[in-house]
Amino acid sequence: LSRVLVLLKMAACVRIMMNNPVGNLRYCYTPLAAYISDTPEQSLLACTNPKSSPFMTVISEDFGDPFLHDPHTQSHTLAAILKVLAKSSVQDYKAFLKACKTLHLNGVIEPCWLDWPLSCPSQFLHVETLHHFRCFS
Repeated sequence: LSRVLVLLKMAACVRIMMNNPVGNLRYCYTPLAAYISDTPEQSLLACTNPKSSPFMTVISEDFGDPFLHDPHTQSHTLAAILKVLAKSSVQDYKAFLKACKTLHLNGVIEPCWLDWPLSCPSQFLHVETLHHFRCFS
């Protein structure tokens, strides 16, 4: 995904000239404002395991408690990835996955949003309302 999005990442760093609907040229930036995906894909993008929220720093055992948990920010995720990489090597896969599990990560160490300016999973990922709030019979 990172290779596919490379031109958009470059346009986010340096402006790019584009036509607007009227035909006027404008400088545009391409921030990662929203990413539409289902819950498993959101967990992959946020680098969280399936038993933790891609939006908040909460795990499945704490779902439904009355406390407001902190958002799952870019800095939080990157700090957790660095902790895992400091504890174990990717070469020792079993130890690496065990270290990832303790910090509720899924094993992704280079997220596609890593080098995208102003990108934070807690801001560009949104709750999938179709499946979260609608009950099908």
